[in-house]
Amino acid sequence: MNDDATLITQWNRLTRAHRRIEARMERDLHRQLGLGVSEFYALRTLSEGVRAGTGLLYLNDLANGVGLSQSATSRLVTRLQDRGLITTHTSLRDRRSVEIELTAVAHQVLRLGSPLVHQAVEEVVRQLGVEGTDEDLLRYLCGGAGDGVIAHARPADSVAAG
Repeated sequence: MNDDATLITQWNRLTRAHRRIEARMERDLHRQLGLGVSEFYALRTLSEGVRAGTGLLYLNDLANGVGLSQSATSRLVTRLQDRGLITTHTSLRDRRSVEIELTAVAHQVLRLGSPLVHQAVEEVVRQLGVEGTDEDLLRYLCGGAGDGVIAHARPADSVAAG
């Protein structure tokens, strides 16, 4: 296989794994917390990207962090606001900017949702291992923990043979 075909094949494998993981996350988050993945990603982005010491993040920072357009981010912010997960206000420093702040409810949702997301990812990666997915991809998905997940996912005879 030439380098272009290999790159495309690897990209397709990663894309399929991503879709499976995200579908599982969507199902679990919706069932347990009534949230979609994009809403959870937004809360995580806000939590992780808060401007140092202020507890605030600008709307365009959120759009960049979640990978959505400004209009899609505005709709997302409205949904999060309606659910009491964030508050917004016009920036005192720049009246054209909107600052976003997580509420206590959002912090609780993140505490409950993070283990759900972790478990969903781990379970799908295990399933991918049992199905014989490329070990390099599994290692990539798991970071440094890849070998342990791969060993648990593979039947005993395939681990010994590999």
